Amino acid sequence: MSPLVRDIIEAGSVFGAAVVAAIIARVVLTRLADGFDQSDYHLVRDLLQALRLPVVVLILLGGAYMALIQVSRFEEYVIKYNSLFEAATAVVVLIAITGAVNLAIMWYLRNLGSDMSARSHLMMLKKLVILVVWIIGIIQILSTLGVKVTAVIASLGVAGLAVGLALQDTIANLFAGFYLVVDRTVRAGDYIKLDSGQEGFVELVGWRNTQIRLWANNIVLVPNAKLVQSIITNMTLPTPVLSVNTYGGVSYDSDLERVEKVAIEVAKDVLGRFPGGDLSFEPVLRYKDFADSNITFVVTFRATEVGAQYLLQHEYIKALHIRFRQENIEISYPVRRLIYDAQARTNGT
Repeated sequence: MSPLVRDIIEAGSVFGAAVVAAIIARVVLTRLADGFDQSDYHLVRDLLQALRLPVVVLILLGGAYMALIQVSRFEEYVIKYNSLFEAATAVVVLIAITGAVNLAIMWYLRNLGSDMSARSHLMMLKKLVILVVWIIGIIQILSTLGVKVTAVIASLGVAGLAVGLALQDTIANLFAGFYLVVDRTVRAGDYIKLDSGQEGFVELVGWRNTQIRLWANNIVLVPNAKLVQSIITNMTLPTPVLSVNTYGGVSYDSDLERVEKVAIEVAKDVLGRFPGGDLSFEPVLRYKDFADSNITFVVTFRATEVGAQYLLQHEYIKALHIRFRQENIEISYPVRRLIYDAQARTNGT
């Protein structure tokens, strides 16, 4: 048997073993993936399924490399062009990483539901991660092939610095938007109040601005970087339920026990007749102060969401005003009393 024939037989055996190993790897990954619930979107299962092809290709590439080395006539060329195999391996690995990143982010997006702000930012994040992975991978491949990448890296660094300076505000808003989405202290649908006094419902946390819809049905655009630095009151967290305070005052001649009883009865009646009242919370009245012309008080009950508080307070004030009149309870207002001294007037003083 000639050396060439022997080398070819050995090469064929090595490549055949690689084919068998590739088949076994594919079967094992398939069995592992099938072990998960097929009716559910399972990240590990989908990752295993996506890795089958890259793993098979990597095993076959390694087998082909080892097989060609077995042939003495090809050994010199295989060693000389070894970088081509390394570059091909790097490409396969990059494709596998890209697929894994895509699957992981899509899985997370499915768990987010209908949060459009988070979906928008995560899609942007996916593109940025894939872009960075491919840039690093291409630089590594070029380096493997013997291409001088020092100048390329330096150029990318200078270009990145120039772009960063030119888009400083945009980048700050972009990362502030990512922070808001990840931290989840401000989400689409939340009712927030800024330290500047503006308040409304969050429509969307965009890449650059956060859209807030005011009660006047106008949209206020707040840069994300400024929103992160603001003091925000989120009326929706930890729950949408909030307290509603109604202030008033009654005459000093009033029976305070009776005033308290009537005010609480009216609050319970209003909460039961109009939507948005929290019936699980017992309304309370607390007297606050001996004011100039009355005794002030505050009645507190709860609404199930922000929008309901205004109707409930509106109806409560009307109902309480009617009931106080029926009960002859005086809602006092500032009165100035003038004392006229007739004797002093007669004496001219």
